[in-house]
Amino acid sequence: MNKTKIRFYRGTHGMGICISATYDKDRIIFDFGAPFSPLTEVYDGIVKHRNINRVKDAILLKRIPPVEGVFRKEDLQDLDLLSYEDCDLNTAVMISHLHLDHMSEADKIAPEIPVYIHSQGIKLLKLLNTVNNEKEYRKFTPFEYHVPFKVGSITITPYYSDHPCPGSAGFLIETPDSKIYYSGDIRFHGLGSERAFKELELLKGKDIDLLIVDATTTSPSEFIHGDSLDELMKVPSKQLIKGCINEQDIYDEIYATLKNYKGLGIFNQYERDTDMMRHMYDLSRKLNRTIVFEPAMAYIFYHFTGLKTPVSASDIPAYLEGFETIDPTMIREHPEQYLLQSSYRKILSLTDYDGIKGQYFHLFGEPLTPDQKEWKIMRNMLDKLGWEFHTFSNLYSFSHTYPNQLAYLIETINARSVVAVHSKNPERLNPVNSVQFFPEENKDYLLENGTLIPADQL
Repeated sequence: MNKTKIRFYRGTHGMGICISATYDKDRIIFDFGAPFSPLTEVYDGIVKHRNINRVKDAILLKRIPPVEGVFRKEDLQDLDLLSYEDCDLNTAVMISHLHLDHMSEADKIAPEIPVYIHSQGIKLLKLLNTVNNEKEYRKFTPFEYHVPFKVGSITITPYYSDHPCPGSAGFLIETPDSKIYYSGDIRFHGLGSERAFKELELLKGKDIDLLIVDATTTSPSEFIHGDSLDELMKVPSKQLIKGCINEQDIYDEIYATLKNYKGLGIFNQYERDTDMMRHMYDLSRKLNRTIVFEPAMAYIFYHFTGLKTPVSASDIPAYLEGFETIDPTMIREHPEQYLLQSSYRKILSLTDYDGIKGQYFHLFGEPLTPDQKEWKIMRNMLDKLGWEFHTFSNLYSFSHTYPNQLAYLIETINARSVVAVHSKNPERLNPVNSVQFFPEENKDYLLENGTLIPADQL
């Protein structure tokens, strides 16, 4: 009988991924994030974290499930949970990318446990700590694509995924008796899609027992326009579904809107999606407009590209000494010459440009979804300024692969079995060449010949 054991702590019915694979006394955990629940999130930007209780609070608030053997005894305080000190497992944690639902709680793991993040992801984390003036609670261990590393008897090989965060990866996990592939968040309609398809070919023929796959876009109401989801999911096509867009479509629309426009262009994007920063910079040059970043974004962009951009602030933080400042008066005089990055947290600065025309592009920055209070505030502000508002499908379709491309991924990898994660509707996956399992969370399963067998039935 095989010894590989799988446990799905979180992620089988929504976001906030945490899964483990164990062989004897060696254990890897992939991803360690909190669920995305903006309407009920306690830490809403007003409620303050309690540093001394940060681990206990996170567990009690269910930001992370009670994983045994990963938290220090002193951090658990009076919680009845096996501590790192009392656990005999050789544990390591792999982070697929830096979106918060995959890694927000990684800093709470006992520092003695290695936490692996791609080298570019670690670089971004350090920059975010600087611009947000945040404490660094632990060190992270870098990995690179296609370079295997071992955790005891388990071998892990990272693969590139076309996702907006730098260093995003999926993991091929090889125990002595099983092979597992965890996709992380993946897409095939970004500007890195050609590379993503090549990575997929590398996984072909690996004889994978279990595919754990990002199935976010299996929600028909958000991603299907006029056709049956069930039929589309059976078509392993590289083409986009009717009505959906690829990343280049976004930049093309911004270009067409601003090409002959005499007003100001404004965009709101997520500070962790560094690839988009570069594409917006390239677009600004094509438009003959000067891109102007807020200080935090300018700092991150500079360290990833070596390019210094003007900054929309008169009070430059110490970390940005030497950067050019663009005064709002300069932009008001010639708005057609500028492309301005604007975050929600600094939305009041947009009143500096009242009375001039504007086109505002929401590029998956905060707030993330239309049902949030902050989204309504943002729209109210833009209405008062009289600016045009543009958004593109939704957050999930930008960061996650479309259902027909997901079907293509499943058919190409050709694993014996598949588990859908990161989805509210995993039953809609409908894989054509793999057996789909619907495991319960916080329950151990043995993986044998591609079959998940509940450990309590043996």
